[in-house]
Amino acid sequence: MADERLAFPRQELRRRTVRGAVTNALFLGGAEILVLAQGLIVTVLLGPQAIGLYGIVTTTAVTVAALRRVGIDEGFVRQAEERQEDEFQRAFTLELMVGAAFSMVLVLAAPVVALAYGDDRLVLLMLAVAYLPVAFALQAPTWIFFRRMDFLRVRVLQALVPLVTFCVTVPLAAAGVGVWSLVIGPFVGNTTAIVACLLVSPYRLGLRFDSEARRRYLRFSWPIFVSSVALLLVQQGQILAFSVHGGLTAAGYITLAFTLTRYADRADQIIATTIYPAICVVQDRLETLREIFRTSNRVALAWVLPFCAGFVLFAPDLVHFVLGHRWQPAVLLLQGLAGAAAVQQLGYNWFSFYRARGDSIRQAVESAVMAVTFLGLAIPGLAAWGARGFVVGRIASAVVVMLVRRHYVRKLLGLELLAIGARAATPVAGAVGAVLVVRASVWSGPRTAGQAVAEIALLLARTALLTWLAERGLVRELLAQLRLGAGAQVDEAAPAEGQIA
Repeated sequence: MADERLAFPRQELRRRTVRGAVTNALFLGGAEILVLAQGLIVTVLLGPQAIGLYGIVTTTAVTVAALRRVGIDEGFVRQAEERQEDEFQRAFTLELMVGAAFSMVLVLAAPVVALAYGDDRLVLLMLAVAYLPVAFALQAPTWIFFRRMDFLRVRVLQALVPLVTFCVTVPLAAAGVGVWSLVIGPFVGNTTAIVACLLVSPYRLGLRFDSEARRRYLRFSWPIFVSSVALLLVQQGQILAFSVHGGLTAAGYITLAFTLTRYADRADQIIATTIYPAICVVQDRLETLREIFRTSNRVALAWVLPFCAGFVLFAPDLVHFVLGHRWQPAVLLLQGLAGAAAVQQLGYNWFSFYRARGDSIRQAVESAVMAVTFLGLAIPGLAAWGARGFVVGRIASAVVVMLVRRHYVRKLLGLELLAIGARAATPVAGAVGAVLVVRASVWSGPRTAGQAVAEIALLLARTALLTWLAERGLVRELLAQLRLGAGAQVDEAAPAEGQIA
């Protein structure tokens, strides 16, 4: 029998979650490959100054647009109202109002950003991307399929944006359109996705104003807004700090480092997105939540740690053999932000477990700590010791934030975050050690691209082997969920012991 909030029987929840993770990984992985390829191609075509200009605009616009995502979509997933179309329209109305407000913020911010960076070109560029918050709101029909855990339809709709963007941006950049190619491409991609969402939405995108619903959603949303503001402070603050410290070219270096190393969180994002509707269903079952947290983090760290280790080891090769000598000052930043990402991704999806229970305040606390430590450690480090001081400050900030997260994980789930991290780090440490031994004892003479490729292959192969030896039970369990269907499931008939009060 199907659950009232799901499009399938609740007994299939675990299998559907695992299969949803695979679907999300395939689609998001393909989309991220496109985005990464686009980033590398336009980096080579446009150069540091254009990328620095783009970094200012895109970081401001995308982060401000992200502020409009204050959790209304997650609030819609949590709710269990009888008339779902009416509830969707209430949530969509709020989302559209918030999106319109933030579009106006971008319009008003355009001259301020241009003045702050001393570049008049930023005015038109900022105005040209001011549509983004409204465009994202108009893609709200994906919430309906997300709540139903119909991940295939969600990802098909969302994949339209990077696919169309790539197909438009790269030819324009190659044709000499310059930084405007990075504006035109996303506009075409988002417009295509909006049209597709309108065509397949099971509910009409009507406006429905409701004061009670507004209060309900905003109680849940304001801490998420605080978290988004803190993230904006860090992302935009580091670009502004480098621009002030070293000019537009330095802003290009930190933009490149941030753009590439941010892919460390992609596995976590895939998993957090997949498990959230499932957590909402089993939010009172403590043992089930513990299992979900442990499993999801072990899987996510199997991507995060090798990815970050790869950047620490091979950032000099990436610059020397791929990006070119102009990007040499970005090497330390690539390595440093990768190190910070490895720390800050530990237990990344913890907030989903609190949000599923209607508690979004804890994440706001963590985000406030992130902002304070960034301002107190990374920025003074940059002023005093340059890029090296900034990197040390960012890593120290990530450690402090991780300790706050550790406290909340222990409080809710009774799990030790550091133990989970140590288990995941062991295979990667063994693989890194093998690479360092080869680098120190086998190679001689000037470094070649072939040596770098061989070391990357060694890192991947040894990581895969050691991870299999350490986590083969987990891998077999996940594969069994894919093969056996409902044979392994959340046991709703189990005793209620271990429930969260």
